[in-house]
Amino acid sequence: MRLLARHSEIKKDSSTILQKAAIAKEAKKKDPSVINATIGMLFDENESFYTFNCVKEAEKELNGAERYAYGSTIGLKPYLAGVESWVLQDYEKEMKELMEVRTVATPGGSGALSNAFSNYLNAHETILLPSHMWGNYMQVAYENYLEHDEYELFTNEGTFNIQSLREKCLEYKKKQHRLMMVLNDPCHNPTGYSMTHEEWIALIKLINEMSADGTPFIFVYDMAYIDYDKNGMKASRDNIRLIETLNENVMSILCFSGSKTLGLYGLRIGAMIGITKNKEAIDDFINSMEYSARTKYSMSTTYGMNLIAKIFTEEKYRKMFVEELKAVRDMLVKRSNAFIDEANKYNIKTLPFKCGFFVSVICEQDDKAYEYLANKGVYVVPLGGTLRITLASISLENCKKLPKLLREALDYAENHKQLV
Repeated sequence: MRLLARHSEIKKDSSTILQKAAIAKEAKKKDPSVINATIGMLFDENESFYTFNCVKEAEKELNGAERYAYGSTIGLKPYLAGVESWVLQDYEKEMKELMEVRTVATPGGSGALSNAFSNYLNAHETILLPSHMWGNYMQVAYENYLEHDEYELFTNEGTFNIQSLREKCLEYKKKQHRLMMVLNDPCHNPTGYSMTHEEWIALIKLINEMSADGTPFIFVYDMAYIDYDKNGMKASRDNIRLIETLNENVMSILCFSGSKTLGLYGLRIGAMIGITKNKEAIDDFINSMEYSARTKYSMSTTYGMNLIAKIFTEEKYRKMFVEELKAVRDMLVKRSNAFIDEANKYNIKTLPFKCGFFVSVICEQDDKAYEYLANKGVYVVPLGGTLRITLASISLENCKKLPKLLREALDYAENHKQLV
């Protein structure tokens, strides 16, 4: 006898990432030589969990109330101000003069995405997602009674596929008279792609084209890995600045992950920044997001908000964090360069990659390749035609070592395919 509502009867977490990560974690406990390239967390060159020194120092100064007392549903003011300052950087003053900018605290970037998905489309309308994506987008959509469709992320030349997005926008503009899309950039999960500034200009132009007749357009920008862009913070903020040129009936929702930016993965702290030229729309944003926050999770962690506020607003900690971030970005670039160089030697093809935590190796028989690698003590994430490798969690040495094992796994998978 089933007691669930019909909508809930099919619910079962289909995301493989945490499942595979748990298997890998147990294997590594038994054998330290295991290569765990499953989970999107930062590890140092000894493959120990990486904690920023500024986090260690700043949290020592938090008293009991700053850690554990009730906070605010919308978010503590110093935290909201700190996030806006950090995300917008040198363009904060300019953007606030030209646009309406308001922020709500959330439990990680996931909370920001969930709130956005639940407030801007009607039940059973369709949200546009990229063809290569963090799989939880689809589950968040279903949880909020939404359908989803995919725009092709890449052209055959390996660039951002603006034409595919245009076609999907035209299709759903006609069907539902409003549009909502998700973009994950830079350091895209799971491919490691980062859009060029010219691609961003083309995207903003398309959004304005689609909304020129008054069609509401909700631009959900998942910026979880924004501070790990090898081009540095200015390049990514130059892209954000383009939001200033969007039409009045466009709402941009920037989903910030403090969990990812500061390596506070389990603390679950993030924010959603609403940016629009429409005063009524920003008031609606605040009212609806506060309501959703109150009903879903009451408030974000006081500990997380006060810790990040201290790092983002106090000069000594902010300076320390900027310096540490640069060192981490440099470490990730070294790892990715080593991996790509070795992968090329073994004729391993990846989806378009620029930088970040992840790279996706093309593999039609991904389950068979996963099986081979696991037997060799190597754990990755099969994602239906690709293997996601987390470069952020393995050492430079293992980044160099992994491609040879991947070549063996790809050959094994291909031979298995031929025998079937």
